[in-house]
Amino acid sequence: MGLLVCFVAVFAVIASYFKWIHTYWKRRGVDGPVGLPFIGSFYDLADKDKPRGFVLHEWTKKFGSIFGYYEGATPVLVVSDVDVLQEMFIKKFDCFYARKNTNRIHGDLECSQEEPRVNLFAARGARWKRLRSLASPAFSVRALKQVHGTMENSVLCMIDHMAKHENSAAFNIHEYYQEFTYDVISRLAMGQAYSEQFNNEGVNIVKKIFMRSNRTLPWYLAVLFPRFQNTVKNFFFKHESIRGGDVALLYKFCEKAVYDRIKERAANAEQEIENDQNDFIDMFLDYYTEAEIEDAEFGTTVEKKVTSEDVIGSCFVFLLAGFDTTANALAYASYLLAKNPEKMHKAQLEIDEVCTSENISYDDIAKLNYLDAIIKEALKIYPVAWFACSRECVKTTTLGGLVIDKGVRIEADVTALHHSKEIWGDNAEQFVPERWLESSAPRHTMSWIPFGAGPRQCVGMRLGMSEAKTALAHVLRKWSIVAGPETEEELRIQGCTTTSPESVTVYLEARF
Repeated sequence: MGLLVCFVAVFAVIASYFKWIHTYWKRRGVDGPVGLPFIGSFYDLADKDKPRGFVLHEWTKKFGSIFGYYEGATPVLVVSDVDVLQEMFIKKFDCFYARKNTNRIHGDLECSQEEPRVNLFAARGARWKRLRSLASPAFSVRALKQVHGTMENSVLCMIDHMAKHENSAAFNIHEYYQEFTYDVISRLAMGQAYSEQFNNEGVNIVKKIFMRSNRTLPWYLAVLFPRFQNTVKNFFFKHESIRGGDVALLYKFCEKAVYDRIKERAANAEQEIENDQNDFIDMFLDYYTEAEIEDAEFGTTVEKKVTSEDVIGSCFVFLLAGFDTTANALAYASYLLAKNPEKMHKAQLEIDEVCTSENISYDDIAKLNYLDAIIKEALKIYPVAWFACSRECVKTTTLGGLVIDKGVRIEADVTALHHSKEIWGDNAEQFVPERWLESSAPRHTMSWIPFGAGPRQCVGMRLGMSEAKTALAHVLRKWSIVAGPETEEELRIQGCTTTSPESVTVYLEARF
């Protein structure tokens, strides 16, 4: 009886604590969904068959441009007010330099003891600043021109694979874009020598990673007890929701590539052979050290040095990010063109005029303004990486006049921004690439943020856009993408991390 009384008393205390926590926004006059006891709205937002961005947008329609919800014990603010977002992403970046990690159970991301292996996307503070400074040169215009030939070779290999569908049955074009983008990032980041499309086991591994569900025990514990998240991570380390399963397989692939390269470079040094910079691994290993790196506080000067763990983490995120977002953008653009043949014809005329040789150069790509507008418009209608548009408050401050405590997380409702009639006009939800070519008054900098915003905007944005334009230019120069009886009336979109179409079923008609 005594044990039962103690249990009931402890449960009552815990329940009262969570009930009080879940009044955080109400005490500040902020509306939002009630959610479930203890876990708040986490269950609603962890369904891979109904992506988080869609749920947030439904709540925005109900509660307005600023509202709050709870991920277990953590208050989260959702914002679609452009001025408030600019304040967070840019003006008060020092208070919001940490990204909200929606799909990663982790320890202290500024501490190498708790998180020895971190990547550019998840890193915080001085660690992020150090990795960013090392990665940025790889995505400069000069660097992209140097790798354009390799990227175009992968495009041409994709075209060869697609050719069997010419004037034939409908097929899922998204699968071809996934093979292509994984091929490109494997060659640019991992030193893969030749195209291996449809022979690369890594494609299925990363697909499964993006389709993982967060409705698992480790995640429930992590959101219920955020202060013990590192303990949860360590206890369930080999769980597929943390660092096991397909995540472990991809990490092993990255480990092998990095450690093999370290050995190769050491052997070359002994024989006084110069180490060329062939890919992202070499780029990082030019600053390799075996000593432990002590990152100072955010805002201080950082040393341009990396450990093997830094390089492995960076390769891991390059493979994931370089694969998924660009493939999805291409799939959405293809679907919209198939549904809007007059827009496709306009793009084809531009391609025919600009691209007059067999190859399409980087300079040619820069001249394809209407094609650029098509991809931007596709990303406006179908934002793929909304999860990047989030932050965690690292220092108590105010945002839009509202006090934000340290540890509170903020998400942007990207769909609300991209579909806003106040920003884009009455045709905001329609496919209108021309809006990007109009010389009207400039829109707010937060109106279109598919790659994030501020200093933590996606470092690979230029690569992704160049890759997408090169691929689409070659496809449209050779074929028309056509909708038919098997083409989806509406795309079924899924994913816990990014928004991916289940399939994009189209036909290819030869132009000549």
